[in-house]
Amino acid sequence: MQIKWIEDFLTLTDAHAFSRAAERRNVSQPTFSRHIQALEDWLGVELIDRRMQGVHLTSAGRIFRGFAADLLRRTYDMRNVLRGQSPGVAETVRFAVAHTLSLTYFPHWLSTLKKALGNLVVRVSAVNVAEGASALTEGGADLLLNYHHPQLPALLAPERFQHLVLATDRMLPCSAPDRDGRPRHRLPGRVNAPLALLAYSSGTYLAHTVEMILLNANERCHFERSFDTHMSEALKAMVVEGHGLGWLPESCVGKELGEKRLVIAGGSQWSCALEVRLYRSLENANPMVDRIWNFFRDTFGK
Repeated sequence: MQIKWIEDFLTLTDAHAFSRAAERRNVSQPTFSRHIQALEDWLGVELIDRRMQGVHLTSAGRIFRGFAADLLRRTYDMRNVLRGQSPGVAETVRFAVAHTLSLTYFPHWLSTLKKALGNLVVRVSAVNVAEGASALTEGGADLLLNYHHPQLPALLAPERFQHLVLATDRMLPCSAPDRDGRPRHRLPGRVNAPLALLAYSSGTYLAHTVEMILLNANERCHFERSFDTHMSEALKAMVVEGHGLGWLPESCVGKELGEKRLVIAGGSQWSCALEVRLYRSLENANPMVDRIWNFFRDTFGK
């Protein structure tokens, strides 16, 4: 059996006519018909009911259509995976990027990289911090772009993994403003009037960061958890709409703060700095990883 026979069959089921299907496949109609006949011979069943005018599938043809579409998708996926592992595409670089950073820092950095190093083939996975560290450790990523705080380290052994500090971000408590431009929800809240807290899902890095801020503060915060998500963009949308207070990376809310659609809802004790780090494994032999690493090292002087 040949893959092109399956492609021909699926084209026929979409075109509903041998002539149109042959035209789409850029072959003559007799050749196209022979491909369909060859597929039927290989399967040992009739797929097209030729007793009827037009293209009508037999019961076997209807069953095979679903299998054929799935088989073709899996074949294409397999080809992409195998090509990604071959020496001929060593310029492909696999990035694991923290969810928020994939929307804030990474697009700009990728533009900078392409200007400096030429066109890159980049495969990006948006991950939480723990997933990213696992991907780098297990060889599922070439480079990891992650947040870091000394109290919340990524636990990547320095003898195996190097890092560069590319930027500093800040976790800020944010609220929609009231009519006077003051925070509608302001820390620390009151016992008899707790804040509506818009939180990150338990176990995520930014959730741990918020817990650290609350534990390190010199006064107690009074709040009721009313929403949670693992995505900072989703949390930001809720804060902008005035549903409560939430901690957000400054890189995520710079525009909204500048436009006064959001305001900072507490003093410096309710904020913390986070490093934006790039990690790589010393065991990685991809030459493009070395070029990217050297570019960032020279650019940021680390």
